[in-house]
Amino acid sequence: MALADETPCTLHHEGNYYNLNSLKASKDYEFKTPGGHSFYLNVCRPVTTEPWSTGVPDNVDIAGLVRKDHHDFAVGLVNTTLEMTDPGLTLRLSNGSPCPGEDNLYGSSSIIFLCDTSVYGSGKPVVMSQFPDDDNQACHYTVEWRTHFACPTGERGLISGFIVFLVITMMILLMLLIVSSTLYNRFVLGKRGFHQLAWLSKVHLLELMDFCTELFRSAVDNARSSGDRRARSTRRPNLTSHQWSSRDEEQAMMAADPLEDDHGRELQDTNVCRNDTADELHGTDDLGTIRS
Repeated sequence: MALADETPCTLHHEGNYYNLNSLKASKDYEFKTPGGHSFYLNVCRPVTTEPWSTGVPDNVDIAGLVRKDHHDFAVGLVNTTLEMTDPGLTLRLSNGSPCPGEDNLYGSSSIIFLCDTSVYGSGKPVVMSQFPDDDNQACHYTVEWRTHFACPTGERGLISGFIVFLVITMMILLMLLIVSSTLYNRFVLGKRGFHQLAWLSKVHLLELMDFCTELFRSAVDNARSSGDRRARSTRRPNLTSHQWSSRDEEQAMMAADPLEDDHGRELQDTNVCRNDTADELHGTDDLGTIRS
């Protein structure tokens, strides 16, 4: 069973993880058909062998081909979706060259990967069957491939990948320390023989381990800080809490500007004085009686 969201050339099945990306090769795997023709195959990428008169468009990626007497026969196009079938981990290739003497039939193949821990390298594919049996008429091939890369493996995550990087960095630093110390002993101190070789003490190893530990801690801190920044950037302000009505804005402006209130009170006092003056000119007293 294959999942649509799997990484190319990987498969999760019943708690196990399979990854065939290590079988990608810069040079095609070459083996023979039962009739002695050369079979060129690659995994999860196009073949590097130049195809000749395959009958398929030039802009497609051929995953494998058989070099027959008068032309090349494409056994299928590149496919990166793995399936778990009864025989084992399977990669199906289809839409290859037109089958000889058949209409609407095209070359295809089934590559069955079997887990074999006794095979140290990539292993070598073998044609188990072909149909029809005649080499020049064959249109479908079944290939068996024993390799330890078909065995379940642990899925490498961020932490495990960084640990591998840390180990490699530590080994490189150790080699540089040995080489530089040896050159210093030979050309500066003039030592010869075994005396020129660098001898690492316990102190040197502890210092190297401390350096790698600090490197790991700094990387973890950087990863955490970048995660916090991304989390803060994704927070959106509550826009509704900042929506004020025009009445609220007017009241806020009046409350925030004391000079405006003072000016209003001055205008009110001025109007009162003017009214008092007008009453005096018309000869009226406080009760409204006209003076004689």
